Amino acid sequence: MRKVVLFMLLLPLLASCLKDDYVDYTAIDEEIIVNYLAENNIEAQRHASGLYYKIIDKGSGAPIGSDISKDEKVTFSYKGYLTNGKVFADTEGENVTQYLSRLLIGFQIGFPYINREGEIQLFIPSGLAYGNSGANGVPANSVVIFDVKIDRDQTEIDEDILAAFLEENNIEAERDESGLYYQIIEPGEGSNATDNSIIDASYKGMFMDGEEFETGTLSRTPLSNLIEAWRVGIPKLKKGGKAIFYCPSQLCYGSSPKYDKDGKITIPANSILVFEIELVNFQ
Repeated sequence: MRKVVLFMLLLPLLASCLKDDYVDYTAIDEEIIVNYLAENNIEAQRHASGLYYKIIDKGSGAPIGSDISKDEKVTFSYKGYLTNGKVFADTEGENVTQYLSRLLIGFQIGFPYINREGEIQLFIPSGLAYGNSGANGVPANSVVIFDVKIDRDQTEIDEDILAAFLEENNIEAERDESGLYYQIIEPGEGSNATDNSIIDASYKGMFMDGEEFETGTLSRTPLSNLIEAWRVGIPKLKKGGKAIFYCPSQLCYGSSPKYDKDGKITIPANSILVFEIELVNFQ
């Protein structure tokens, strides 16, 4: 279930709404939600859109969506279920991170009622969720319920973890403004690589506990095709240079796990990664 949860939060394609037999379920959904709240003795507030919400914990962190000019990322965990109690998605306490504008409309409306480190329950009419398209485990025109816990930004979480890790292991590393920490072992010779360089490199990728997840080489690979941590770090090296990168998750694979060809998770969501890299050559 963990594999599909982030996808299910994204704005659904609404092409099916153009069908001639489209039915407006606003009144039907309203009745379903009101009855559900009454039957379960839940006191919830109503937004003009038809969304109902119950604030469990306002949260002591920064507000969400306060700057409408900025498309901000939100880090959170959640469980989604139908009014019959059937669970269709559950992060099982693990965080996902996504831009607020890319989430379900019900989330975009509901999240700003709390701050980071807060908790909210959302009762979302179908028109603010998956509409008449439905989703995996969600029938068309379904009212959905989400229990959501919003955390600090994942960048803040990663920063605290990395800073503590470096201090505990007596590692002296420089910090880039992106959040990448790096050690230049050998700077190399000549001019530095650039954002547009095509590189030859050898590398070893590890988790913070030292477990190796990948070793390999790159040949004539555009730097622009690689993860952001490399795009930030490689230009700090010259030909023959060697470095260690300590990479926050948002500069690697973010909240999307990496899978092998058999569907096994090789890099869990929100993993901070360490790379030992030699920049063999570049053009």
